[in-house]
Amino acid sequence: MNGKYLSALLFLAVSALSMLTLLVESVLQFFGKSICATEGCKVAAQYTRFGDLTMVLLGLGTVALITVLAIQELRSVSVRSERTINFLLVVSLAGEGFFVGYQLFRLDTVCVFCLGVFGVFVVLGGLRILSGQREVVAGFGALLVILGLFYLILPAGGTALPRDAKYILFYSADCKYCSEIRKELSEKKIDVRHVEIKEYAATLKNLGIEHVPTLMVNGPQEKIFLTGTDAIRRHLLTCEQPQPALQKKQGLRTSSRPGKTQVTPDQGAGSLMPFSPGGGSNPIFNPLPDTGICKEDIKCD
Repeated sequence: MNGKYLSALLFLAVSALSMLTLLVESVLQFFGKSICATEGCKVAAQYTRFGDLTMVLLGLGTVALITVLAIQELRSVSVRSERTINFLLVVSLAGEGFFVGYQLFRLDTVCVFCLGVFGVFVVLGGLRILSGQREVVAGFGALLVILGLFYLILPAGGTALPRDAKYILFYSADCKYCSEIRKELSEKKIDVRHVEIKEYAATLKNLGIEHVPTLMVNGPQEKIFLTGTDAIRRHLLTCEQPQPALQKKQGLRTSSRPGKTQVTPDQGAGSLMPFSPGGGSNPIFNPLPDTGICKEDIKCD
């Protein structure tokens, strides 16, 4: 009897401390702050439909109700209180299975605070089982099933893009323009990895890319996607043509005007080109008309 009472007392202490923590987090959230300052918490918060505060308040309400019922259970044994607590724990464990599974297998990042709440419900469920409430085992079963389903089903985002090639060309076997650009790249001996788009269609659609051929310029600090044969040709002709040697080691060049020799600093790799998204001749933001494209899921010949 004493052991059961101590277990119930420990259960109440854990739930009460958790309620206070969630209360503090909800107040901080109201003022635009949070206990959790990691990047994972910020990423997870972006995927809540009604804001992160809503999820915190939902957890606070659940833990507060469990705490109130646990106090009543300490004062007098009540079958209704026992069943209500067990039901709330089963539902909460199933819900935590969804939240944790989504973060682990969809976002590939975790919210530390969310893991803390997950740990609280696991501890409360374990204490409940130790006190003889076997109904809570169903909650752990639901938790494992939901985690397992998240692990078995691939995310809608699709396969991760390859990273070990400078140029990656996404093509379709039914696209005539793809065949043309692939032949040109082969003739010019430009090192490009050719990848059929059907394997990466979902990933590219999430990026707003639904046409082929599409060339991915896989730079170390930037990723550029170019769609259509014209855009691909313009980029490769600009970037792959041989660069003239410097006239002087000091990075200086002479003027081409006859009768005068003017020495000016060379604007080589160390200089910055003007960024003009609103106008000018920037081929990225002001591309020329390009008809050499096909819809990735439609036959084009």
